[in-house]
Amino acid sequence: MKANVMMKTLSLAVLGLAGLSFAGASMAQSCPATIGSNQTPPGPWSAANQLQSVLTVVTPGLGGTNCMMRTALNQNSSPAAKASAVDQTPNAEQRYRARFILSTGIALTQASRSALIFNVVGPSAPTGGTQAALQIFLTGTGSARGLRFLVGDTAQPSQYRTVDVALPNQAGANRVEIDLTFAAGAGTNGQLRYWVSDQATATTDGSPTGPAVTGLANGAWGGVDQVVLGIATASGLWRSSYTNTDFVNFDEFDSRRQSFIGQ
Repeated sequence: MKANVMMKTLSLAVLGLAGLSFAGASMAQSCPATIGSNQTPPGPWSAANQLQSVLTVVTPGLGGTNCMMRTALNQNSSPAAKASAVDQTPNAEQRYRARFILSTGIALTQASRSALIFNVVGPSAPTGGTQAALQIFLTGTGSARGLRFLVGDTAQPSQYRTVDVALPNQAGANRVEIDLTFAAGAGTNGQLRYWVSDQATATTDGSPTGPAVTGLANGAWGGVDQVVLGIATASGLWRSSYTNTDFVNFDEFDSRRQSFIGQ
């Protein structure tokens, strides 16, 4: 976090820039003592979700920032345990771009150890489905730490497509950015692009990490209304293996309608 609320900012001055950004450069000058509607100083996170967990702001942050959000679940917590911040700034956004920095010391060498760290929620849901238009899980790959993207596509029996990406910096901080567009109505022209890089590595709009996930039938989600950043929906092996000192750290969250975010 750059002297603000996990870097999530809502600058009215940015709203006038051709509609390119609904969350831009930091305006606050100090780190919050709390996260959510009662945070001090006030900030744009609308709520904090916390149950059987640790959810704190600590100093310093990742890569020289002033502070970051630190999360962990209590050992042997319930499946509902969570430690996350909620942003309700989006409003049925048909294109949504977001970026955050992620770091953890958890080994995650087993694929059965996973937790949801980023949940993109739409204003509606497909028949028989949920409002989660995109979910990113921190997970073991069998030998290392990785991310699993589940992106909505009602043309699939599961209603999701899956993309697995190993974290390039296994021992340190990684930058994660997404660019999600929605199909109109029952169309199939929705798309997900994603960037997963070492925090110190420069990225560009034209060089995503992997091939774009195209042909998404994702109009049923109606865009993006809310995002949740933190830990939730952890697997049983995660909850039984890790304690409230096995941290996952988040920093420099930013979100846009159109423009690439990068460093």
